[in-house]
This record gives sequence, C-alpha cells and structure tokens, in this order.
Amino acid sequence: MNVLICGLGLIGGSLAKTLKKNTNHTVLGWNRTPSVTEKALRDGVIDKTGELEALMAEADITFVNFYPDAIVPFILEHKNSFKRDSIVTDSCGIKTKICREMEKHNLNFYFIGAHPMAGREVSGYDNSLDNLYDNASFICTPSEDTPRVKTDALVGLAQQMGFARTVVTTPEHHDEMIAFTSQIAHVLACSYVLSPLAPMHAGYSAGSYRDVSRVARINAEMWTELFLDNREPLVREIDDLVSNLMRFKYNIVNGDGEALTALMKEGNRIKEEIG
Repeated sequence: MNVLICGLGLIGGSLAKTLKKNTNHTVLGWNRTPSVTEKALRDGVIDKTGELEALMAEADITFVNFYPDAIVPFILEHKNSFKRDSIVTDSCGIKTKICREMEKHNLNFYFIGAHPMAGREVSGYDNSLDNLYDNASFICTPSEDTPRVKTDALVGLAQQMGFARTVVTTPEHHDEMIAFTSQIAHVLACSYVLSPLAPMHAGYSAGSYRDVSRVARINAEMWTELFLDNREPLVREIDDLVSNLMRFKYNIVNGDGEALTALMKEGNRIKEEIG
C-alpha cells in the first residue's frame, strides 16, 4: 500500500518514521519546504517524493499534517488529485470543525478524521521520532456514511504502526474529551507559570513544579487555533477548573481544614480510581 505523508514536521515526520520502522508499506512524502522533503528522502524516512498531485494520485491513504485552519482548504484545493476511493485523513487535535466541514462536499475519496495522540514540547522534522507513538492512542472520527471497510483500513494501519490503542468515536465526543485530557492542561500550565514568582523557582522547585509546568512549552500559534476551534468544550472545562479552584480558595480563606481535607481526599480517591 502507498501511504502519503503531507507535512513532514514533528507529527508527519514521526508518522513516516514509524511506517518505515514497523510496516512494509511504501511511504510517499511531501513538505512545503523542499529541503525538508529532500532530507527525509536522504534519511530513508520516505521512499519517494515528487509533484504533489502525482503523489496524491498514487496514495491509498494520505495523511495531511498542517495547522488546524489549513487542513480543509488544502484538501479542497487538491480534491480532484486524490486517488479515487482512497482514504484522506489528518492528524489534528480537534475534529468537529474539520470533519463537519468536509461532510459538506461531494468527494471521490473518503475523508476520515484522525488524531494520533502524542507530541513533544519541540517541533519540526529534526525532532520527529520513530517511537513517538509507542504506547499512544490513535483516534478515528468517521462520518456516519463512511463505509466500515474504510474505517477498518485506517484503524488497521494504525495497529500495524504499533499504536497501543485505537478508538473510533464521533468528532464531538473527541473534542469534548480532548478539552479535558489535553487542552485544559495547557491552559493550566501557562496560567501557572504566569505567576510573578515563576522566574525565581530555581532552588525551590522539584517534581511538582516540573509536572505542572511542563506543557507550558507550547507552540502558541498552533494551540491558539486549537483552543479557538474547540472553544465551547474548552470553556466548559475552564469553568469547572475555576469553580474547583474557588472551592479551595474559599476553604483556605476561611480556615476550614475539615472541608479542605475532604476536597483533597476526594481528588485523591478519583485519581486512585481512574489512574
């Protein structure tokens, strides 16, 4: 099978490296910056490159790896170049806006939203890894009229690549869960290090500081798009977080040790249960 990777940054480069390491599929590659494509070809990360339209015509599955707001325009711009009945997917961290927009168009290929659940605090091809997706989840969000055989083909490819778990769900449920498991954590980390005490942490910090602040190392432009494209689920999570913070504040201000202890015991109980 021919698998085309459009966009060979951290995510796309890691997809290509993982495909080469764990499967026997032919990996086609294209990047807007030609020097990146040429390096990937020299590294043996991709088997072939060339004119974009020609690569699309060969690909049985195409991964589009761009910033959120660039994905739909790119696919629609090239909609007549993709191989008929092939699968076109993406790797973006939000799904509803993309998938529901793609459903509006009559296409001769099948678009299935996807999200390989892994990342790093750095970006670019040079930081891509062939083990980035070890122990990671691969989420698919097909539309209701997507043939089961097409969804199974994309899930099967993810399993061949070595993803530890595959999940098939709706775009809306994906975005609701990602607001909780990922986006709110980045909001919290950035809010945390905005404290005026943050620059003075050296000598006073250990594991707690590192754990909470780690994902404040963020690609601000990309995450701005992700936050705004998923604003309703994310705002609900921010509201819940603020409410819980205010419960802690209220009990601390009022010296209510019993209520404070109960709050922390409840948090500990939930963490113990859910992992």
